[in-house]
This record gives sequence, structure tokens and C-alpha cells, in this order.
Amino acid sequence: MKDVLGIVFADEHTTKIGELTARRPLAAIPVAGRYRLIDFILSDMVNSGMINIAVVTQNNYHSLMDHLGSGKAWNLSRKKYGLYLFPPYASAESIGHDNRIDSLYSLLSYLKHSTQSYVILSESNLLVNATLQNAFKHHVKTGADITVLYETVDKNEIETDRDSFIYTNEKDEVIDIEINTNYNESCKRCIGVYIIDRNLLIHIIENCHARGKKGYLMNLISRNIGRLNIQSYQIHAYLKRIATIQEFYNVNMEVLDKKVRERLFNNEYTIYTKIKDTIPTTYLENAKVKNSFIADGCEIDGTVENSIIFRGVKIKKGTVIRNSIIMQQTEIEQNCTLENVIADKLVFIHEGKTLIGTKDFPVVIPKEKVIL
Repeated sequence: MKDVLGIVFADEHTTKIGELTARRPLAAIPVAGRYRLIDFILSDMVNSGMINIAVVTQNNYHSLMDHLGSGKAWNLSRKKYGLYLFPPYASAESIGHDNRIDSLYSLLSYLKHSTQSYVILSESNLLVNATLQNAFKHHVKTGADITVLYETVDKNEIETDRDSFIYTNEKDEVIDIEINTNYNESCKRCIGVYIIDRNLLIHIIENCHARGKKGYLMNLISRNIGRLNIQSYQIHAYLKRIATIQEFYNVNMEVLDKKVRERLFNNEYTIYTKIKDTIPTTYLENAKVKNSFIADGCEIDGTVENSIIFRGVKIKKGTVIRNSIIMQQTEIEQNCTLENVIADKLVFIHEGKTLIGTKDFPVVIPKEKVIL
């Protein structure tokens, strides 16, 4: 798939998850003990053989740029092609961009100078481990102008009005789209990944910009039903999208399940991330750990159950952590109790504190917060 250019949108407009995205983009949120959310779709593209990938950013993008660097961790540090990061675009008409047309227009020169014939567009909030090769083969075989990737979901899983669904015929052609709905009969939910001919994408961008049309990708696709060959392709891998605090919490808790881990972190395709060289975790005399992820560099002298503990966390004697997510360099003093808690980086919790949320409404502690 060296003839395919990847574009990852890390400039989310509607997917904000409170304090966790106050100082970083959603793509840079730590997940599963050692990864950032963007690692998954980037790894999927690299594992598919793609060597030219652009990441579109917007606000608070410095942590994302620090994480991605030159792209070396994904084998994208190259003399030709590789990883390209695009900071916010500004013009006389606008500062930054607030929709996909503006985002893509900021890449117009990059698209025109690329030599790949096809483009895969993707959101960055996907937790998935799947090669895109079969989807691309389907796109080429059917002669599609655009291919929409989707997952089949149960009607009971449709809980929000931010999803888009497609209807297809017996030839897998998209014949209708419902955007931002919480009810759908087809149950074919778009995952935010699209394959399109590069020249067609350039034409659509220029045409929309010239006419002053703005919007999201599904809006653009829906306008072209009947005029273009729009195909669909179903993804069968484990896949979760993170767009709310609840989804972030649930996904991290699911990863503690062995069956989920075997699907997400399989031996066939590696999920790459930036490597940090730290010392092993130290388990002191009072440490008790059960069904948890503990990253490197931690110091554990309390009880940890069903939790994800990121790098460099200190948990003192007598402290009990259950069903929680504790991010990098957080320190929890003696005799504390945390249940159903999400603690961001560099949090300090004073001795004897009790913080208890629920699985539906976990307690969220902002970055660098001191709980006295």
C-alpha cells in the first residue's frame, strides 16, 4: 500500500472529554498503560504498508508533537515520505479550522505534491488493531470513488446522537446515510475511516472552498450518493471509539479482560508507540496487585485491583486503588482509597483521602491537581 497516502485528523471539533482534553488533543490521551490514542490508527496504517502519513492538528498540539517526534517509533522517519505534522492553518478569512473542509484545504499543497494515487482519511480516536489492506483491495476491485469503512453494532449499543450510519445494497454500494442519529435500522455505523482517489479529493476540496461550502466528511459523501461509486467495507476487528469520559473509562477497563487484550494486542500486528527507557517497577513489602496493568518506573506499596497504572506512579503504604486509571508521575500518599477514579498526570493526593466514583460516573482529577 505504498501508493496510499494517510491523513489522520487530530483536530477533533466535537469530541472533547472534559479535563482530559483541556491541555492536550484527544489523540494524545494516554490509554492502556503505555500508549497514546493516536498510536493505534498510526500502527494500523504502518502495518498496512503505508509510508506517507500526515497528522492534522489544531489546539494544544504540543504534547502530540512531542509524542510523535520524527515518526521513528513507527518507522516513518524517512528521507522520502514519512510522517508529517500540520499545525493549525490560518488565513485572512479564518484562524485555525473548525470543519473538515478547512482541515483538508490546509493540506491542499501537500496533497497536490504527493505521488500516491489514493488517500485514506481517518479520525484519531479509534482503539483498533486491523490492517487496512483488505479494505483497500475492495476499493480497487470495485472501482470505487469512495469507500466508507463501518462496523455492525447492536441496536442496544446506539446510545448517542453523534453517530453516522449507512444503508447499502447487495453490491455493498452506499445508497443512503443518516448523520448524527441515535436510531438506525441498518446498524452499520461508520467508524470514521474513508478511502478516496487523491485527485477526486483535491477536486472536492477546491470545489467546496470555491463555493464556500463547509462541513464534515459524511456530509460531503452524502451529497454525492448516486453521482459517485461509493462503496462500503465492514471491519470485523475489536474496535472502540473514544469521544466521552465514559467511553475512555470503559475502554481502559475492558483492556484488563484477557480476551480483549488478545484481540487488540495480537501477535500478527504490533501497536507501536514512543519508547521511554525507565527502571522496572518496584514492589515493596505491602504491595498487593490483582488484575492490573502496571507500567515501568512505579513504586507500589499499597493495594491495586482492576486498575491501569501508568509510568512513574507512586502508591504508598495502606492505600487502596480499585477500578481506576492513574496516569504518569502521579503520587498517592498513605492510607488513601480510590475507586472508579481517573487521575491525570502529575496529580498529588494527600494522606488519608477517599475518592469514590461509580462505573457510570468516575471521578476525574485534572492534570497537576493537588488534593489536600
